[in-house]
Formats: sequence, structure tokens, C-alpha cells
Amino acid sequence: MDDPLFESFYNLETLTLAWLRVRSKHTAGGIDRQTIEEYQHKAEQHLISLSDQLKSGSYIQQPYLEVLIPKNENEKRHLGLLTINDKIVQTAAAFVLTPIFEKSFLNVSYAYRNRKGAVKAIRKVQQLIANQKYTWLASCDVDNFFDSIPHTILFRKLSSFLKSTGMVEMIRQFVTMGKVNKHFAWKDAHAGIPQGGVISPMLANFYLYQLDKLMVDSPYGFVRYADDFIILAKTEPEAQDALQKAVSLLTNHLQLSLNEGSKVSSVEKGFEFLGISFNGASLALSERKFKRLSQKMLDASRTGNGLITPKLVEVLQGIHTFYAKLIPQETLSMLDDELMTVIRARAFIDNKTHLQQQKILAEFDAIEFLAKQHNFKRKEYIETQLAIQRVTTKKAGALKLTAEINSEKAVRKRKHEYQKLESAGFGLIIATPGTWLSKRNNRIIVKQQDTIVQEVPLLNLRNITIQNDGVSFSSNVIEACCEYHVSINFLKHDGKPYALIHQPDWFNAETGIAQLQAYQNGKCFYIIKQLVTGKITNQVNLLKYYGKYYNERIPSYMEALNEVAAEMVAYCSEVENLANESLDDYRMKILAYEGLAASRYWSTLGILINTRVPFEKRERQGATDLVNCMLNYGYGILYGKITEAIIHANLNPNLSYLHKPEHNRPSLVYDLIEEFRQQVVDRAVFALIIKNRELKLENGLLDIATRKILALKVIERLNTVEIFRNREMRLFEIIDRQAHNLSLYLTGEKKVYKPYVRKW
Repeated sequence: MDDPLFESFYNLETLTLAWLRVRSKHTAGGIDRQTIEEYQHKAEQHLISLSDQLKSGSYIQQPYLEVLIPKNENEKRHLGLLTINDKIVQTAAAFVLTPIFEKSFLNVSYAYRNRKGAVKAIRKVQQLIANQKYTWLASCDVDNFFDSIPHTILFRKLSSFLKSTGMVEMIRQFVTMGKVNKHFAWKDAHAGIPQGGVISPMLANFYLYQLDKLMVDSPYGFVRYADDFIILAKTEPEAQDALQKAVSLLTNHLQLSLNEGSKVSSVEKGFEFLGISFNGASLALSERKFKRLSQKMLDASRTGNGLITPKLVEVLQGIHTFYAKLIPQETLSMLDDELMTVIRARAFIDNKTHLQQQKILAEFDAIEFLAKQHNFKRKEYIETQLAIQRVTTKKAGALKLTAEINSEKAVRKRKHEYQKLESAGFGLIIATPGTWLSKRNNRIIVKQQDTIVQEVPLLNLRNITIQNDGVSFSSNVIEACCEYHVSINFLKHDGKPYALIHQPDWFNAETGIAQLQAYQNGKCFYIIKQLVTGKITNQVNLLKYYGKYYNERIPSYMEALNEVAAEMVAYCSEVENLANESLDDYRMKILAYEGLAASRYWSTLGILINTRVPFEKRERQGATDLVNCMLNYGYGILYGKITEAIIHANLNPNLSYLHKPEHNRPSLVYDLIEEFRQQVVDRAVFALIIKNRELKLENGLLDIATRKILALKVIERLNTVEIFRNREMRLFEIIDRQAHNLSLYLTGEKKVYKPYVRKW
């Protein structure tokens, strides 16, 4: 693939320059927590590896680590932190792309550009008012700009502009990669550009180029800083016309909108731009901005040790860079006084010795005051403000691109990795006798023989599974689990659940009545039909799923599959066409078809299983072989989850339809589980067997190690993300949703009940 621009991007020399830039900034790492110092130990190897990955198309960016910082009093800005590796890649992209983009950018754009900036933007507005005699303006900012940019339009523009498939696809990966929080919870990037991405500012300017061009080609004054812009005109109608043109372009062509405060006003009345208040061509600091800067200094002073913290130095440097160059000395003096008020609250000067006072004075060497007069007489100003009594005393050549880049696939792969990381904290399995559980600081502490072996945050935890005897925990654990909606399931050695602890949920009378009425109004027949056809369809789909992987390796499986799948589909048709009669007769006939389908399903799946371990047939009661013991144990775990979902949906677990209700038997659980056996348990068991894991029986039961491995795999399946009803949901969430949907169907709030069916 001939792509000179992309080749210059992954060139080792470019990556090395990018690394030097990243290193000089000393910024924090991302989700992998790697620091600049750690990276530097093997920087050369890292860069060579990066170059090879980019060349081969195997590079996949890590997700952004989401952090929240205050935007204003009521809002927070969502930033995404990159790993050191990914910062280098994006910085390298910026190196090769900036000259290309800069050639097309217009002078009216002032943000994120060399030799531009906010100070020059303010000065340009001053100049237009003073020299061009503009008397009307529209002060505007785009609503939620960075998070709202539509990807379709952005990449259509980029493809047309860059003429480099490699770079466009790489930018697509930068932009569409999701975010994760510290618990690895994944958040998709359906729109917008990541705030925290190295090339995001350049993309922001690129996306608004069309607005810049429209204004430059019109008889208006125009200054834009990122998504804030000023349109100046000589009459009110002209200003209104200019604002309407901007709104039309943003809405119809860029799919963006302005904030409600965007309006036309007279220059004489004054206005605010980038935190600076204009009174004609004169400048001042708005009251709102003065309060925000004071609060920023206060917040920064609380972030470290000492009086002058590194964060406070950073905030003051920012004020120096922008505001100190524009606003009157009087206002800067007031900000200095605010700074000293903040420091005074931490210093407690009056009670300190002379030596301590001198150390405090020395800390001020780290900062420069904002007002000139305070820097001319620094010591006197500090002593006066703090009431201190004065005392006299290697290089590589460019490589050729050898593989295509698929950004969508790359993002999907990385997303799947982090969804698995997130779900790893959802379940806690206790399989060792003598284990003690306690609660400390919103965490579950797992101890064995007085040694802490595990700490699990309650925030992520969804379920605790107790698999063995002799496990103890305090009432504090139960209270915390109920508070955080964490269920505790207890299993016998054969996998049968014998207890469930969860937050109290009471049966709903209306739902219970609707469950009973289903026996008379015919809904029971419909529910039975949906459950059985859903189950058979899932069995067929799972067989076909395995057919994709074993069509060449095990020909006998494929020979059986085609015939069996056709038969099972025919059974589904027979079930669909069954006429309603007495419930017992209907149930008997439909279970006959269900049994025939199950027999064909297990005999066909057995062809694959028998390549690893012996398997004759499905045994539900009294099983002594490995496969059936594993299946029964896995279903036991699933019973607990289904029971929990049914109770949360306010359904009575004893009122069922497919399975005949019996005294003290949660038969509705046996109904609803039919939809989920294949995807949750059958797949988990097959995966363990086919991978030749060490699976053992002990006295006719699974040994402790096998029970734990199996429970982990079943819970992993329950945490798997799928597309369900056009939404991404984890399997355990789908189970909850289906129980709720059944309740809604019974009460008449839904007209249909559709079974869960997993496509193959």
C-alpha cells in the first residue's frame, strides 16, 4: 500500500521525536499507570516495537482513562488520559499532520496554534472594534462542542482532505476508542473527539474550518477561539444576518448547535469573550471569572504539601500567560490579595518561630506575583500580608506499510479486553473451607488462616458464590451486600442452590394475580410456546456456532449438523402450530417436542465432546460422569441468577407454565432458565473441556478446583456483553430484562413476550 504520509508517521525518527516531546511534558500516564520514568528504562525497545506495530497494522491504542475535572460550579469536564505509548503515537501523528492542516487554516482561528493564542484573539477583537468601527456583534459558543462532533461528517471531510487511508484510519482509531474508568467500566465513543487526545485540538479547528471560511468570505469581523467565537458587524440587521448564517451552517452542515446565550447585542453595552469583559475596546476581568480564578487558587492550594504547591504554581502561571497581559494592574493586585488570603489560611504565621517564618518566606521564591507593584516590593508585601514581624538579617530508515489498518476492529478488540477486565470484579467465588469474609471501607476482605488473600471493592461486585462448607462472614457483610445490591448464593457440592441472600424484594399482588389469570386467559400457552421455541432455536444456533470452527477438523460433526438442524427447526414449526387445548395435554405435547430436540442437540454436541472426554447422553439426576456433573453444577449457578431476577421482577417463583407448579418448588425458575442454558452453561462447560483444563471428579462429585474453575467460567459468561434489542447488555442484565419483560407481558403492559435468542 503506497501511503508516503503514513510511512513518515511510523518512521522511527518521527516516533523518537514524539517521545522526546512527551518526556519533556512529564505528564501522567493512562490506564496502564506507566510513568515517564518507567518508560524511559526501555524507551528504545518500546519505540522499535511501536514502529513495527504501526507498520504491520497491529497497533491498537489503549482506551482513554476517564477523569473528571471541574468545568464550572455545576459541570465537570470529562478528560481522557492516554498511556505513554499512545501519547507518543498521537504526538507523532500531530508532527506529520500539523504542517498539512496549518496550510489550510485561516487567520481568524486562534486556538491551539503556534504564534496564535487567546491573548492575540482578544487583541484582534479590540483592533476590529477600534479600527473597523464595528458597533454590533454576535457572541457565540457551540454547545458541548468536543463531545458532539459527528464521526460520519468528520471522517468524510478527513478522507477528502488527507488522501491517506492509513492516516485517516489511524485518526479514526484515536477518535472512536472508548474510555474506561478506574474500575475498567467501558464507555463507547459514539460521537465527539476525546478531550485529552493529542490531535483533538487540531481536529476541532479542522471541523470548524467551514465556519471560518464562511465568515472570511462575508463582510464581517470574525474571531474564533476553539468553539467560542465573535462575529462583528456595522449594523444590527447585519449582525442578525451573520448569526443566522452561522446557525444555518452549524445546524445543517456540521450537525452542531449554539448555546442559548448566543445572541446579537450592541458593542456599547459591553460583552464577554474568553473570560474578558469588553467595554468598547477597554478590557476588564468579569466578576464571574474573578470568582472562578480565586476558587482555582484555593483548590490548587489544597493539592499538596507546603504553602506554594506545584498545582498552585501552575494556576498562577496560567493567569500570568493570559489574564496578566490583558487586564488592569488594579485587578491583578486584587487577585494577588486573594492569593495571599488563601496562603494565610494555611500558614498560621503568628504562632511560628523566626526560623519557621524564614522557611515560609523562602517558599515564595517559586512564584511571581501578578501585579508589578507586588513584585517590586516582594518581601514587604509578603510580610505585611502574612503579619510577619520584620527582622534584620539510535536512527532507523522509513519502513513500508505491509498491512491494512482496520480501526473499527481495533477499537472493538480493545473494548472487549476492557469489558472483560471490568467484569472480572463482578463475581467473588469462595471455594475454600475455613474462609472468613469481613467488610472494611466499602470492600469485602477475604481471609484464610488470618491472612488476607483478596480484597474486592463493593462498588463493582455483583455476586458472591459460596461453594463449600465452613465459610463464615459477619452481619456487616450481609448489610453491605444488600446496600450495594450484591447477592450471596450458596451451592451444595453437586451445584444445587440451597440459599440466596439479597436485598428484600416483595411479591407484587397485581403481578401475582396476573400470573394466576394467565392460566385462564390463554397467556400461559403463548408463554410456553415462546420459551420452548426460544430454547430450541438457541440449541440450533449453538450447534451452528461450533460448526464454523469444526467444519474441516471434524467432518462427522458437519455431516450430522445439517440434518439435525433441519429436524430441530421442524420441531420448532410443530410447536408453533400446536393448537391450545387443556393445559396438561398442551404441556405434555410441547415437552415431547422439546425432548426430541434436546436429544438431537446433545447427541450432536457429543460428537465434539467425545474428542476430549467420554460422553454418552445427558443425565439430569444421579450423574456420575464429568460432563453431566459439570452441566448440572453450572445450571445450579444459573438457577440462582434466574431466581434473583424473578424476585426482582416481583414475580412469584412458584407459579409456572412450561413446568407444572408443585409445592415448595420454584418452577418458574425452571421455565425461564430454558432460554439461557445454552449460552451461559453449555458454552462454558464445552470451552473448559475442549481446552483440556484439568477437570476431575472425586467420589462422584466435582473436586474443589474443578468447581471453582467452572464457577469462574459460568460467571464470566454471565458477564459477557451482547447486543440485545439493539443495545449492548451483559448476559446477567438480559436475564433481569427478560424476567421484567415477562412480568410486563402478564400484566398487559407489553403485548408480546419475545424469548432471548443468541445469533450464531
